[in-house]
Amino acid sequence: MTARILLKLGLLTILPLVLGSSALLLVVPGFLVRSFEGGLEQALSEKARLVETSLRDKPPEQHQDLVADLARRAKARITVIAPQGRVLADSDADPASMENHANRPEFVEALAGQVAVRRRFSSTLSTDSLYVAAPMEGGGAVRLALPLDHVNALASENRNTIMGLIAMIVVPLILVTAWSAKRISGQLSQIVAMSDHIADGNFEIRAPDHRRGDLRELDDLSSSLQAAAWKLRATFNQLQEERSRFAAAINGIREGILVSNRKRRIVLFNPAIELMFPDEQLQFGGSLKQWRNQDVAAIFKRSIDTGQPYSTELAVREPKARSWRVSCAPIASRKGKVRAVAAVFHDITELERVDRMRRDFVINVSHELRTPLASITGYAETLMDGAIHDSKNNLRFIRILWKNARRLADLTSDLMTLSQIEVKAREFEFEQRSVAELLRAASDGIGPVLERSGLRLSVQPVKEGSVVACDHSAMQQILGNLLDNAAKYTPEGGHISMGAVERRGKLDFYVRDSGIGIAEEHIPRLFERFYRVDKARSRELGGTGLGLAIVKHLVQAHSGTTWVESTLGEGSTFWFSLPVRQAVPDAPDAASRLRPALSER
Repeated sequence: MTARILLKLGLLTILPLVLGSSALLLVVPGFLVRSFEGGLEQALSEKARLVETSLRDKPPEQHQDLVADLARRAKARITVIAPQGRVLADSDADPASMENHANRPEFVEALAGQVAVRRRFSSTLSTDSLYVAAPMEGGGAVRLALPLDHVNALASENRNTIMGLIAMIVVPLILVTAWSAKRISGQLSQIVAMSDHIADGNFEIRAPDHRRGDLRELDDLSSSLQAAAWKLRATFNQLQEERSRFAAAINGIREGILVSNRKRRIVLFNPAIELMFPDEQLQFGGSLKQWRNQDVAAIFKRSIDTGQPYSTELAVREPKARSWRVSCAPIASRKGKVRAVAAVFHDITELERVDRMRRDFVINVSHELRTPLASITGYAETLMDGAIHDSKNNLRFIRILWKNARRLADLTSDLMTLSQIEVKAREFEFEQRSVAELLRAASDGIGPVLERSGLRLSVQPVKEGSVVACDHSAMQQILGNLLDNAAKYTPEGGHISMGAVERRGKLDFYVRDSGIGIAEEHIPRLFERFYRVDKARSRELGGTGLGLAIVKHLVQAHSGTTWVESTLGEGSTFWFSLPVRQAVPDAPDAASRLRPALSER
């Protein structure tokens, strides 16, 4: 880098000096030679006239003797010719041996009456000569010739003198220029290096210290570049922080965010949108037109075409049913042209499920309340119409009223239980309890009922010393509901067993029966409110349809899970799993003691 800069600076500074010096060497000697030759021409012209004057009155026979003396004094060769061109006298040669000079250019002009000046090669002297010829009175001409050797020698001497002077001036200038170019090239190289560091994103640069001989302007440029780099560093760091915060905010949002340009190519998306559309090609620059779900591309197209915000709902069935509310907003340029569209996908699958459950719950509660209320109303009206005095039927009618009233009370109690668990209004007292004692207490509570139904109950032995952190009342309600449920669907003479096994740091409790079993399609919905496999049998047995839902919520309050294993015609096993050791959850403000609720499949 430094060498290239030095070469360019040298060419820009030294080359003009060299060219100027060469021009001087070419121009000045030539100018001096022309000036000197001009002086010679004028001097020879004057001398030619003087020689003509000296020979004017002399006979031609005396010319040869006179020209030798005149040539010595004129310091030039003198030649005299007759009008016909014959040489009459010559100071340097024998006239008799010389050829006719009538065709010499200078004599041609002189015989015509003009003073002639010519420069040409002399065959007699074998050298370049300056010739000046003047006409003579009475005819003929006189010519003075001067060899140009000493003129050329003088020009060469002047050229050497000029070269010496130029060398004395130019060489120091070249040295000074080279030194300055080297210093400047060094500074420029440092500036270029600083610029390269900035271009590479390295803003930690520092301007070099000032040295003697450095250009102050380039030092100021380096300082300005350093200041600019530090400002860029601060701006870049700020942008990085803002980008990190933006990315953290975008990535932390549960809603899916998708941004595309006006060509519907993806420019931004967050992890949530990847989870929403796992089967689509989500990548920067990818086209929404290539998505299998073209509803998304159509939503973006509408917002791009209209330039207006747009909201709609979108649902898919694969790979699983999901629903979203999509809100699109166009991003316009200063001229109002849509450059991109940002869409937010709000997952409303759970909201729709909850809303559907709420509607179903209201319908089911209304249905469950209507049947006993209708029965109570009907039999009460019958009694008021006189049946109360009917000794054969009045007690039966009263029992029916009591049974339906009891069913309403059970249903209300179970609804209260579910509500208080869901809103965390029930207070749980978590303590380390013996697993064997929990199973034995549940068995003792329902044993007499099972004996009257002709059912056998067995408690399987558990690992000695097994304990679990739980609420004793909630555990008895869970086990009681499961045992009561098993009793309803196990024929007389059947067998029910319960126990607990420790697996993978958890205690898995189970209640197993040898009853009628459950079809596989019903198992996923068993723990839903009011869900019954056999509705007629359930109502006949007095169930509310909420017992298993209460079991699920109580187990979840203990950080546990529930599941069912069943084979139709062979029986069912209801499981729930609790952590062996768990932190005691925060107790709610309100507290209530709830009776065990019955449930049915």
